[in-house]
Amino acid sequence: MKLLIVEDARDQRLLLSTVLKKKGYQVVEAENGIQALDILKEQSGIHMVVSDWLMPEMDGVQLCQAIRQPSFDHYLYFILLTSKTEHDSLVEGINAGADDFVSKPVDFNELEARLKAGFRIIDLKRVLEEKNQALSKAITTIEQDLDSAARTLAGLLAPAATVNNVVFDWFFRPCKQLGGDMLGYQPLDDDHVFFYQLDVAGHGVPSALLSFTLNHVLSEPATGVVCKDDPALGLAQLNNRFQTKAEQMLYFTIVCGTINNQTGDIVMAQAGHPCPLWIKKETGAIDVIQGRGVPIGMLPDATYQTIRFKLNSGDRLFLYSDGLIECANEQGELFGEDRLCQVLERTFCFSVKETIDHVETEINHWGQRDAFEDDITYLVLEWNQ
Repeated sequence: MKLLIVEDARDQRLLLSTVLKKKGYQVVEAENGIQALDILKEQSGIHMVVSDWLMPEMDGVQLCQAIRQPSFDHYLYFILLTSKTEHDSLVEGINAGADDFVSKPVDFNELEARLKAGFRIIDLKRVLEEKNQALSKAITTIEQDLDSAARTLAGLLAPAATVNNVVFDWFFRPCKQLGGDMLGYQPLDDDHVFFYQLDVAGHGVPSALLSFTLNHVLSEPATGVVCKDDPALGLAQLNNRFQTKAEQMLYFTIVCGTINNQTGDIVMAQAGHPCPLWIKKETGAIDVIQGRGVPIGMLPDATYQTIRFKLNSGDRLFLYSDGLIECANEQGELFGEDRLCQVLERTFCFSVKETIDHVETEINHWGQRDAFEDDITYLVLEWNQ
């Protein structure tokens, strides 16, 4: 245990040093605050300073203030030796950063007790710093793993593409590194393309893991969940397969369906998901496709409704998660479905990519921030004969 004695009176300094060395301490001496600062900068391993208050050039309070500057990379326990007992003087010392006081003339038993208490605090700080370093390292590892998982999850998203006669493009922004939103599309045969968008409740790892699983299930038609002619049956199968537990509440909303790329006919079903928007090429008018059905996993044996409608050439279908319309501005006002429809009406003559980008610009301007409280995802498909 190494400490620094700062005392301008040579006899007092020698007495303190001799007594403390006999008690097993390593002692370094300084005759004033300026010399003490030089020693602290040159020597390592000093964790405690015992300093007289009244000294020439730099007194104990000034020394303490200098030690509390950010330039010192570790904490130094500071004990002031003083004959001052006034309340204001003690307040001054504490405000300067002193940890403890010992009255002069020094009672060496009291001083040793306070030194031991100080070194216990130093040891606790050291242990805490070690644990914080280990925790910081663990957090860094976790963040790296989450970044890797986020890249893997994002890599599952199908690239923007034209599948036969259908243009697909999308926007995906998780509110954290990992989100619960997922989307996809794939040809089932020469005439039909399957598409879906889902939103797992919550955020983070549990939601992302379920989202990952669902992507696998929905990407494999052989599982029987993808029903080309009656997607409501597929949702019922998903619901029975993914019943959530009360303590987990990992239910999810979804809209899915198929489009006939020769005729523009769509069969679709939804489970608790925001209603898709049908944007008509000729007029820019928007129809809200109303479906019914509770989120998947909430109620056993739930049934769902298959919706059928036919796109005209150039018509679009806009699917989105609730994070888009629930995006709040600084006043707490939600973006809302009406405002989204207004944006889409203004951009119906834009390309699909331009529409995707314009909606992103609008929500960024609305929210005035890069991160939002929920995942924001939307999928746009356009059929051209």
